[in-house]
Amino acid sequence: MLTMLLNMHDYNHQNGTHRELFRITEVQFHQFIDQGHLSHAFYEMPTAPYSLIEKIKKPDLFLLPTTLKAHLENHFPSLVIFHGETDLGKVAQCHIFVPEAENLTRTYILMFGIPKHPMFKIFGNTFLNFAKVVVDQDADILGKIYPNSPQKVKLNNEVGMDWVKRNFASFPKVVEPSLSK
Repeated sequence: MLTMLLNMHDYNHQNGTHRELFRITEVQFHQFIDQGHLSHAFYEMPTAPYSLIEKIKKPDLFLLPTTLKAHLENHFPSLVIFHGETDLGKVAQCHIFVPEAENLTRTYILMFGIPKHPMFKIFGNTFLNFAKVVVDQDADILGKIYPNSPQKVKLNNEVGMDWVKRNFASFPKVVEPSLSK
């Protein structure tokens, strides 16, 4: 579970793990609000554009915005809600984590949407497919990272991972919030 939580709260992983689908060029981290076992992270991820030919071959690419705006609402240890918005509507992806064994955590995703445009309903399954690709990519990367090896370099945007480590070490006790920025 710790490995999975660290991945979900590594705000640098999107431009590596999800580069192929979203073409994220950078992560512009804006704010982290630490409220003990609740936190909020706000950031934007500009993307490299797809060509018109690529979009014609794969029309669901028309749904991807030029900048992904993220608000993650984190409820330690078992829930992360991704709040996103496109020109077509608002989406909330609820990631629920259920530990089943020491080395096995099951993830469930519930998606909710509020359409701003009729096309939102038509492309609803496409949003579900994007979520499936993201989960598959995250599951793949979990087997390739080593959370128990000593960290030699501190990267930017690791406040979410620090939040997870602190709460994991002290759970169920709530530690005084200290990571807001």
